[in-house]
Amino acid sequence: MKRIGLIGGLSPASTAHYYEILCEEYNRLFGDLNFPEMTIQSLNLQHLIRLFDTNDWDGVAAILLDALHRLQSADADFAAILANTPHNAYELIRDKSPIAILTIMDATSAALRREHRHKIALLGTRATMEYGFFQKHFQSQHIETLVPNEPERQKLDRIIWKELSHGLVKPESRIAAIAMIRNLASQGVEAVVLGCTELCLLIKPEDTHLPLYDTTRIHAEAILKYALDDA
Repeated sequence: MKRIGLIGGLSPASTAHYYEILCEEYNRLFGDLNFPEMTIQSLNLQHLIRLFDTNDWDGVAAILLDALHRLQSADADFAAILANTPHNAYELIRDKSPIAILTIMDATSAALRREHRHKIALLGTRATMEYGFFQKHFQSQHIETLVPNEPERQKLDRIIWKELSHGLVKPESRIAAIAMIRNLASQGVEAVVLGCTELCLLIKPEDTHLPLYDTTRIHAEAILKYALDDA
């Protein structure tokens, strides 16, 4: 199989969840004590937070490119960035990366198209909901994207960075997130994209009648499939 390269630490909780999914799914396929070969380049999230806050995507791109070169040096055959928000810099690194990048947008839009979703709600950090990398990609696939209103976006952003990124799941935050989904459901969305790799910790399928698209699991399964294709 292709050797998997992962850019993690964004946050550690989501990186650990990716790792668990990749190992579980590989072992489910091959049994015994078989697990996939991976190299993880773990970044310091605090260095990136300052750049996210100021929309300094050139700065984010520089950090990601350095990580990609390190993964190439460690013999990774391709890479995946284990977080949604840094993908805002994808267009700045796409043509400069020394190895192929399997993006969270491609994996998620493929899942939505398979199930004929045309109008979805997107939840994530403010940068993910407002800067528009998912929206642009979804629009190219004829998928309409709705996001929470501005006060709700602020609240969800705080929940992600101050709570979920530290592994904290508070009941009152789950209630707030469910209310956001209900508001979006009233606008006719067909499904909810959990566009932050920690949101699967907060929002569960039983919390809404709408289908949930967990970008962490979708991306992790696409990573493993890509690694195994033509192996």
